[in-house]
Amino acid sequence: MRRVTNRILAVTVTVALALGVSSQAAANVEARVGAHSPAAATGVIVTWKNGSERSVRSAIAAKGLHVSRSLYGNHGAVVEIPESTDAEALRLNLAAVPGVTIATEERQVIRPLWTPNDPRYPSQWAYSRIQAESAWDIERGESFVTVGIIDTGADLAHPELTPVLDLTRDRDFVNDDDEANDQNGHGTHVSGIVAAASDNSTGVAGTAPGVKVVPIKVIGRYTGSNTDFVEGLYYAADVGVDVVNMSLGTTASDLGPSGIALMQEAVDYAYAKGVVLVGAAGNDGDPAVYYPAACNHVIAVSATGQTDVLATYSNYGSAIDITAPGGGSTSSTGIYSTYTSAGLHTYAYMNGTSMASPFVAATAALLISHVPAATNTEVESALLSSARDLGDIGWDSKYGYGLLQMRGALDALIAPSPSVSRVSGVDRYGTAIAQSVSGFESGTVTTTVLASGEDFPDALSGGLLAGLYDSPILLTRRSSLPAGMLAEIARLGASKVVLIGGPASIDSSVTSTLKAAGLTVQRIAGVDRYATAAAVALEYKRITGADVLPKAFLARGDLYPDALAVSSLSASAGIPVLLTRTATLSGSTRSALTSLGTTEVVIAGSSAAVSTAVAAEVDAMPGVRIVRWQGSDRYATAAQVATGGFARGWASGSYFGIATGVNFPDALGGGALAGHNGGVVLLTTPASLHDSARVVVQNSGYDGTPVVLFGSTSAISQAVAGELMRIRY
Repeated sequence: MRRVTNRILAVTVTVALALGVSSQAAANVEARVGAHSPAAATGVIVTWKNGSERSVRSAIAAKGLHVSRSLYGNHGAVVEIPESTDAEALRLNLAAVPGVTIATEERQVIRPLWTPNDPRYPSQWAYSRIQAESAWDIERGESFVTVGIIDTGADLAHPELTPVLDLTRDRDFVNDDDEANDQNGHGTHVSGIVAAASDNSTGVAGTAPGVKVVPIKVIGRYTGSNTDFVEGLYYAADVGVDVVNMSLGTTASDLGPSGIALMQEAVDYAYAKGVVLVGAAGNDGDPAVYYPAACNHVIAVSATGQTDVLATYSNYGSAIDITAPGGGSTSSTGIYSTYTSAGLHTYAYMNGTSMASPFVAATAALLISHVPAATNTEVESALLSSARDLGDIGWDSKYGYGLLQMRGALDALIAPSPSVSRVSGVDRYGTAIAQSVSGFESGTVTTTVLASGEDFPDALSGGLLAGLYDSPILLTRRSSLPAGMLAEIARLGASKVVLIGGPASIDSSVTSTLKAAGLTVQRIAGVDRYATAAAVALEYKRITGADVLPKAFLARGDLYPDALAVSSLSASAGIPVLLTRTATLSGSTRSALTSLGTTEVVIAGSSAAVSTAVAAEVDAMPGVRIVRWQGSDRYATAAQVATGGFARGWASGSYFGIATGVNFPDALGGGALAGHNGGVVLLTTPASLHDSARVVVQNSGYDGTPVVLFGSTSAISQAVAGELMRIRY
């Protein structure tokens, strides 16, 4: 078979040199709660006249309504909407209360209005035609989403591309190496349209600036072979890109039936792996779409100019699915993007269906960023169903289903999946405060719990009291309170602080600071971590007045992942967490089990964590039986704990906290937060979602289940967030 050339589909180029080459990383958009902001009313906001607060609040209470939040400065309050109550009817009812000045529905309607500050952005007229700015208000792309650019490579040192290029997976099939350098400029231009770094006061703006680009070179200086193209497409699918842009191609006559079949086979392979495939129609002005765009499962893109009329050069035909801006017939009406020439990092106007295709591919990447659980079929449907009809009514051979509309496509895409978010601070102490803010309303906590953030076991056993007081667990340094801690305690409304651990964990200077702030301080401690855990359990029994605490968890006290896994169940179900050495049972723990009247001990972890000898010693205690929840490692054990908690009714699948299994300070407050929400804590590796955690979220969650990552991206990467968001119900 002769090696048929692939042609790059751009017709004119005008180059401009870069003016200043500073670079800035593409915006990092954190995982959000839910794929779409809810439009339904979430409450009724009520404000009142001066001096009317007391009477208005009394009237609200008399109606059996609950105030979920007080406005900052006490300027008003948010009233919960009871189930099966019409929001508008409630609003009118509250508006009639004497003293109320305004009653309005609380809705998630405020969004940032984002326009890039890139100096060359005014030259990028295409964005005004495809709803780019309104789309960017809700999605600019996630770094865990990748677009494979099968093309001439990319300028790997261009300051607008270096922040977004994934150079761990780039590939050059022309020269058979791992450095996809661009000798032509075409691939660099296409890459810039997809994801040039935006809002960095430099150059141009990309369509999906938060995603990553994988350059896959199949064309040298001018042409490439269909062999290299097919290899490149198989490679893109195998390395896991989400979208493939193919601004290249050739005619059916050049390929022949067998060549078309070869190309279709590669397309089918990528499509079966979930890849969204986008291809340029060709630039001959003929009614015949180039391959691979004409292949089944490829979104074929024709090109329009500034007036939304099909460009004279654009191919068209029965395979066309959608159209996008590709530029007019002159350089001044072209698409402005990154370029490379003679080793210079430049910018250029180019015209062609090559420029139209990456607008569609980048929008597909935005859709996947916004709803990662969506399938490639659903992404394609959202793109086509939201397109603005041009030409003949409905589908036609020039424009397909119409002109790409970025915001419309985002609004059209829905998939049942978890609602993923992240709670983090600048350090472990800030994360504990953030967890408190995220889960506990102002003025609702009278007693709060404070534990060491420098050593972990006290915080894990302290979850029992946190659950009792419906309080977060806050963290402190041994000798000083972290910044913002007193303010957070005041926000909670607490008048009392319970310290977990002795002076070696939290010394007297912290106590003095708390007392100076007018707080009552109680310390619960033993001579070591085992005795402190026992003291916490006995204090819980004393406060509750229980005759016995029939159940207790037992976990290893010198390594903490198993204790972390049970901490949420301890908080929600009122079950003490007692600690043990691996090989020997602490006397404090043995004594506590007797004093508590415990009859069932749930051991968290394998015999490598809590030995069979310790288990036998506990089992031999009068009236005590043991149950062991274990997995093959700490991650699987956490999953078993969650599953066991569900089975016992100690937790539900209504909340999943995700913590790193490598280091735990970010999760110390997470157990109390998860328990407060009736949920569980699962463990993952930092770089990728552990299968044990994935299975639990998949099997026990539901559409919209809150899944909260504890800690920054250095603790749990954004890739883990992406994997969670891809779970489909």
